[in-house]
Amino acid sequence: MPGLRGESAGVRMAATIVAAVQIGCGPVASTATQDHAGASTTPGAVVGLCGPDEPGDRLEFGGRVLDMRGRPLAKAAVVAYHADRRGLYNPRSSETRVPRLRGVAVTGDLGRFQFSTVRPGAYPEGAEPVHVHVAVLAPAHHVRHLDYWFEGDPLITDRRRSSRNSNTIIVALARKDGAWTFQHDIRLEGN
Repeated sequence: MPGLRGESAGVRMAATIVAAVQIGCGPVASTATQDHAGASTTPGAVVGLCGPDEPGDRLEFGGRVLDMRGRPLAKAAVVAYHADRRGLYNPRSSETRVPRLRGVAVTGDLGRFQFSTVRPGAYPEGAEPVHVHVAVLAPAHHVRHLDYWFEGDPLITDRRRSSRNSNTIIVALARKDGAWTFQHDIRLEGN
């Protein structure tokens, strides 16, 4: 976290990760053992942001977390969340603002993370391109927040392209084994 040093930074980072895990999405199907909160208990494993019955086209994405020198970073927490295929984070009648489709992956020795979910939809008012939110936390590095937009989305206009910041990444989706996929490596800055 920018500007924080020593124990307080570590304590705050741990609290953020614990909070993210505690608000997880419940039981999901995965290639790894997962706890009740949508977080992988196996570093580098696939983390499901939703169950297999969630309506929508399947989406699988991942990459590597790299340290400030470009080396793979183990034990980084990658928090991901997004709207459902209707563009809603929760049903309209929900009493919570905590996104329903979310999870936390912990990178393995090669810095890899992988998520399985459904392709999100645009917000009902159509004001923002379709996107997935990601936050990456690792000791001795600044927290990195990203939004993944999908190439070809009609809501990505030339104006939006020119005004986007370095935390907005436009990715090209490909089809593999019946799912949409993309990979992107995330490089962190030292703290």
